[in-house]
Amino acid sequence: MEKPRASESVQPIPFISVHELSKSFGTNKVVREISLDIRAGEVMVLLGPNGAGKSTFLNMVGGTLQPTSGTMSVDGQTIDFDKYIAGSARGRGIQRVFQELSTFPNLTVAENLALTSEAAGKGSRRAMIRQAKERLAVFPGNQIDVCAEVAGLSIAERQMIEIARAMTEPDTRLVILDEPTSALSSREADQLADLVTRRAGEGVAIIYVTHKLEEAIRLAHRVVVLRDGNLHFDGDGRNLTHDELLSLLGAAIEQHVHVAQHRASATHDLVTVSGLSTERLHKVDIHVGSGEIVGIAGLEGAGQRELLQALFSARNKKRGPVNPVSDIAYVSGDRKREGLLPLWSVEDNVAVSAAPRFSRAGVIDFGALKLAALEWLSELGLAHRAQSPIVSLSGGNQQRALLGRALVSEAPLLLLDDPTRGVDATAKASIYEILDNLKENGRSAVLYSTEVAEFQKCDRVYVMARGHVVAEFKGSEASEERIVQSSFLRPDKSTAKLESEEEPRGRLSSAVSITQFLAWRSLPAAILMLAMFALAFLQQPNAFSTFGLELLLQASMPLALAAMAQMLFLLGGDIDLGLGFAIGLVNVLAATYLIDQPAIGLMALTAVVGGYVALALIVEVLGVSSVVATLGASFVWLGIGLIIRETPGGHSPAWLAALVNTKLWPLPLACYVLVVVGLIGLWLCRGWGYSIRLRALGHNRRTYASLGFSALAGRVTLYALAGIFAVLSGLLLTATTGAGNVHVASSFTLATVAAVVVGGASFSGGIVSPLGAVMAVIGISLVATNLTFLGISSEYSTAIGGLILILALSFRSLARSIEP
Repeated sequence: MEKPRASESVQPIPFISVHELSKSFGTNKVVREISLDIRAGEVMVLLGPNGAGKSTFLNMVGGTLQPTSGTMSVDGQTIDFDKYIAGSARGRGIQRVFQELSTFPNLTVAENLALTSEAAGKGSRRAMIRQAKERLAVFPGNQIDVCAEVAGLSIAERQMIEIARAMTEPDTRLVILDEPTSALSSREADQLADLVTRRAGEGVAIIYVTHKLEEAIRLAHRVVVLRDGNLHFDGDGRNLTHDELLSLLGAAIEQHVHVAQHRASATHDLVTVSGLSTERLHKVDIHVGSGEIVGIAGLEGAGQRELLQALFSARNKKRGPVNPVSDIAYVSGDRKREGLLPLWSVEDNVAVSAAPRFSRAGVIDFGALKLAALEWLSELGLAHRAQSPIVSLSGGNQQRALLGRALVSEAPLLLLDDPTRGVDATAKASIYEILDNLKENGRSAVLYSTEVAEFQKCDRVYVMARGHVVAEFKGSEASEERIVQSSFLRPDKSTAKLESEEEPRGRLSSAVSITQFLAWRSLPAAILMLAMFALAFLQQPNAFSTFGLELLLQASMPLALAAMAQMLFLLGGDIDLGLGFAIGLVNVLAATYLIDQPAIGLMALTAVVGGYVALALIVEVLGVSSVVATLGASFVWLGIGLIIRETPGGHSPAWLAALVNTKLWPLPLACYVLVVVGLIGLWLCRGWGYSIRLRALGHNRRTYASLGFSALAGRVTLYALAGIFAVLSGLLLTATTGAGNVHVASSFTLATVAAVVVGGASFSGGIVSPLGAVMAVIGISLVATNLTFLGISSEYSTAIGGLILILALSFRSLARSIEP
């Protein structure tokens, strides 16, 4: 491929110039006085070992990290780093693809692509879907469903989404690609290379970070090498050779020639797989002997990761198609979601797998555990970072730490999912050496890698295509050409029967439909509501009359509004433990002031919403936990309510009572209110353009902020809306009860948490179901009614409500466990 000629589009003034840029963390100086220019239309490949300062340098250029010293100019204008954040960087046309992917699993593909767009939320959902398909066309032939949630996609597909998002933004001037092909297949990597070349030809500057030197040779106009935080080399990259690049990186050339010598035979098998079939795997037969490294090759998505996960899942099973005879350790290829324990140190992340080895009668020998972890950290060159937070390491060093976790377990069999992803050449050499030592000690490994050349380390290689094992190569037979050629084979008819022969298509479709139905997040709420309605009807056949429905559902109206308030908190990853007393305070204010002093009453109700905004500032700016802040606020709400009205009293305004007593044909008012509340909640969480950002904030605040969005603005919005719903709930409660009592909604706090969670919300944030919450509210409200019908004291309703919550969550976990 011919590289674009950068000189044709280079401007007299560089797009970005950095001068003596430095960054220190305490006494540790990570980046040291770097000065360089970034020019339009130029592909600048940035190289360096893990921990060389590449990510830190890019974070400063991208606006997510302030330098300790130095200056930077964009288009000749000096940057004020106090005001330069990721959002303003994007406003200047700077886009970035992070090594640790910044897609949001709880959003759809289309929503992820629209998230950073200036037009986000301004068009229809249909237009958003159409634009998403157009943007993903930069990877021709991809099979990504833009309406699917990202949580269900592979790492490669998520990487493609992030690349498409950065490369297709309008008015882009610079794209920073940090290890963009670490999870891509060779075909997708070729498509990306074409895209980089095309965008550079259009005048876009590219900073391309990679550990794959063949990519640097293929793409670079210019190569910049960082070592130990210093600018080690900055020069023309168009004539550099592979060995010259290795020399610049400080790696010995002979370290990187690794060809496995095929062993004649293994002493015994550590795992045998016979006829393994799942939704993605079809009659897989493999075996792994002691002292073997076995490769699992094939195109991305051919079933390699599913096979590794199936092997690991069967480690404690005695029967089935997978028969392990030893312990198994697993190094996930998705370290962010499945590997790292982000709150722990490097040492603790490594040592955790060895805890059972050093445990006697439930007591752990922490001294021996620490020594074992440090031994492997030394082997991996990470002993000096043992006490550092794991998240402070570069992506490559995080990967090495996870490998250390598997090694320290002393499991005879290791499952390695792309273990050298994001790892520099020298670190790869040390990992290869460790694998050689494992073989000598009789330990084995099953290796999947996106780099075909790595399979030369394997004693045997199985090649997969479409979930089938289509070839097996031994030793020197496993050439790169043979592996690639076999990856495109169609499975043989003898091993890949038609779907109708394996299982009737109707039965398969039916199974998928049942699984999808069981995975519906609001299913527990729907079952609860229908069961309570059925029980009420059995006890009182007139319950479904207009009058009967009015009696059954009247208590649900204020609780539904309260549930919306709690739902907005959970949407942001928070919880409101003061909601019940906040609603009680509104009830007191309405019954006390709205009749005789309506102006004071309205100001007081507005102040309640203002109190919620103040809570948002306390949580976001001061970093106080929402649990602590809202628990403290509950005493404030209660105290103010008791000061205003120590004992129940007051009256509901006539206009408010009349509003609640409005008659609408053919159903009672409560039915319409509950439907409207659910639809408003649905619009706030799905239909409103800003809701995409709110759901992203709730799911991962750190990534949200790294994209340049204001977490403060998002949290203030959620808390203010929650305050409005709390006020509406209190007003409706005043109309229903006809008096003011600060304790009147004290049970609402736990009831709303139960309703929102049973309705389909996640405590982790970003995932809620407004309609499910309303159904759960109706079901929970009917519990007390049914207890009365059955002659059981309503005092049991709280305990029964708690039991319902436990059963609903258990049902959801069970449904997830049977998903294919």
